[in-house]
Amino acid sequence: MDLLAGRYRLVEEIGEGGGGTVWRGVDELLRREVAMKQVRVPSGLGGAELADFTERAIHEARAAGRLSHPSIVMIHDVIRHDGRPWIVMDLVPGRSLDKVIREDEPLPVRRVAEIGLSVLDALEAAHAHGILHRDVKPANVLIAPDGRALLTDFGIAAPFGRAGAAPSSSAGSPAYMAPERFRAEPDGPPSDLWSLGATLYTVVEGRRPFDGPLAAALVAAVLLQEPRPMVRASPELAWLVHGLLDKDPARRLPPQAVRRVLHALAAAPEPVAVRQGRTARLVLGAALVAVVGVAAGLLAWRLAGESGAGAGSGRFTAAPDPCRSLTTTAIRELLGAEATPEESAEHSTQQLVSGCRWRERASGRQRTITVTYRLPEQGSRGAAGTDAAALELAGQRAAQAATGGEVRDQPGIGDEAFSRDEPDPDGGTTGATVWFRRSNLIVEVAYRRSGDAAVTRDDRRTAVRAAELVGVGLG
Repeated sequence: MDLLAGRYRLVEEIGEGGGGTVWRGVDELLRREVAMKQVRVPSGLGGAELADFTERAIHEARAAGRLSHPSIVMIHDVIRHDGRPWIVMDLVPGRSLDKVIREDEPLPVRRVAEIGLSVLDALEAAHAHGILHRDVKPANVLIAPDGRALLTDFGIAAPFGRAGAAPSSSAGSPAYMAPERFRAEPDGPPSDLWSLGATLYTVVEGRRPFDGPLAAALVAAVLLQEPRPMVRASPELAWLVHGLLDKDPARRLPPQAVRRVLHALAAAPEPVAVRQGRTARLVLGAALVAVVGVAAGLLAWRLAGESGAGAGSGRFTAAPDPCRSLTTTAIRELLGAEATPEESAEHSTQQLVSGCRWRERASGRQRTITVTYRLPEQGSRGAAGTDAAALELAGQRAAQAATGGEVRDQPGIGDEAFSRDEPDPDGGTTGATVWFRRSNLIVEVAYRRSGDAAVTRDDRRTAVRAAELVGVGLG
């Protein structure tokens, strides 16, 4: 093959992806090896459209070429050859992150956090220059022989002439593209952070957070479904990833919160995993304490907006009587029969806990509803009142997400609320639980019944309805 642009000689193909083919090359002018990307051109473009696409690709690659950062593979040149764009970059020895996890195994939490910090550094440097990556994924993270992680392929997978991108375009990899891009909405830095979250998920779990047999099914999963449960991640990392994969870019975690959590994870010892049944789960006893500690950094950006009235002590000076949280009529509606409340309470140095259970045996299914109030006196890092309650509820949510199963938001119940199914494959009691916060009070409402192990829609409805009635009673 003739020299490209009179100076570059192709040696061998070293990689291929949705955005194009990468070659090992030699810069004959400077006598050095380089990586050369032949940008894939969408099929069906006419002469004018091809020229426009090439001009856009070259313009964006030149803009990315101004970036200079230790975690970014530097672009040296952008050329045309046979009317099509080529990008000349540093040749980084080593393997891409997708090859690492495919040829070896998924990475431990601490290593994932280290890589995440490097990628975050690269993205923040690019965003500061007004440049979006748009294709963050394991295949575009290179691991150098010294262990450094570098982000490559900046500016090459830009959408062609619109805000969003179809799955078949060269504007990114659908499994790692933020939902707003499929909705044809303008993308921005939060879109790159979504892709970072999907990448961290893949690296620690060894599989993608969303999948489907066809491109359309994959896109539907990204738009409508929650990511599959994480079983190898620590509770803190699982919590962080779920925060990055929020469907709403306005609710997605900001980079400063992501950085604090990744720093904490990179400095922490690796968690110990145990196997229960067929699922590998983390030992959550001590880990939950760490989750709540990390919560201070992760939630600081949200709590900052609540620092006015009510953010300090909160409106509850004592936990209400849980046995008065549901009336006899409400219990009859929920359980289909009357039940006598059974009170329980305990006091620790960190919080007051009081609970009440209603048990119905007449039907033979032993159905119960339990309401528990927790009033944190002081939380992690000295947080108190509403702040402590918000931090504890966030830690509880992280712990539930880390143990598997879908955690669902429950809008309209308290200041914030979520629920989770509670199946019992061993034939005990099955049901669902709702957790919510009202000012500085944390409420847990659980519905259980004996019988088949599968959680039904009626189980979920009963738990949510009970929580709604408790919330109404709290005012």
